[in-house]
Amino acid sequence: MKKIILLVAFSFMTLFAKETLLDSILKNVSIVNVNNTIENAKNLQKDYNAENFKNFIISWKKVEAFYFAGDINEDYLDTPRYIDVFHNLKENLNEQMQRVINSNDKPQIALFKHSFKTVNALEYVLFNDKTLTKREKELADEITSTIISNLEDIKSAYEEYLSRDKKDLQWENGLVMNALISSTYKLKEWRINVPKKEQEYILSNNTYFAIAAILEANKEIIGDKSYKNFANMAKNSGAKKETLEAQTLLNNAIKSLQSNPKDLYNAVNKLHVSYFLSLIEQLSITAKILDADGD
Repeated sequence: MKKIILLVAFSFMTLFAKETLLDSILKNVSIVNVNNTIENAKNLQKDYNAENFKNFIISWKKVEAFYFAGDINEDYLDTPRYIDVFHNLKENLNEQMQRVINSNDKPQIALFKHSFKTVNALEYVLFNDKTLTKREKELADEITSTIISNLEDIKSAYEEYLSRDKKDLQWENGLVMNALISSTYKLKEWRINVPKKEQEYILSNNTYFAIAAILEANKEIIGDKSYKNFANMAKNSGAKKETLEAQTLLNNAIKSLQSNPKDLYNAVNKLHVSYFLSLIEQLSITAKILDADGD
């Protein structure tokens, strides 16, 4: 598997002296989304129904799409993969989870792998058939509790960053731009441009909602919002035309959710190109793409 790591560095005058761009995004987007995911996970734990799982997935996709904790603190670099292993696992997780369900080991022992305590494993436990057995509920409780613990870690990383006195504005701006580019690349290549059997959350029928949540997360970062985000920063830094273009393409991609996969892919691809070329060029960004082997 190939992972694309986009290391983006650029400098321009920061618009907000007291509150940095990343500060604002963490407070108004990231922490809000983490809190929503924790709440939805707890609601799911109270009642493992399809609607609660869908709400949980929607909120989690927003957290995952714009994940900054690993860059803020390398101790949290792998935390997303402790929660979600989509596109990052070569093993057949469904087969393994069925063996876990069939075993007599206690949940804490049976769920000995990190991948066994992810949302992907949870989906199989809840939706492998139409009945939730006592065994499956016990496993689901353990998996969900582990996910909540990891989400709390992410929240702590964001809160710790907000408390720091010194901030590297150039690094922050590059980090957010990098996240925008990465989110659209993974969306089009991992989730849209794939055979149906390789789509995300097939068992629970949440593929569409996961894609929609990622696009909505993009809107939180580059849409017109009352808080400081990448859009108003870029507009005030000489890239108003390019930002408006990206916003239009994002809205087109959201509208294409109602279309066929080919049209949706093309719409997201245009958005990705807009991020990667137009915004970067106008803001005088130097981008470097590194291909690295993943696991």
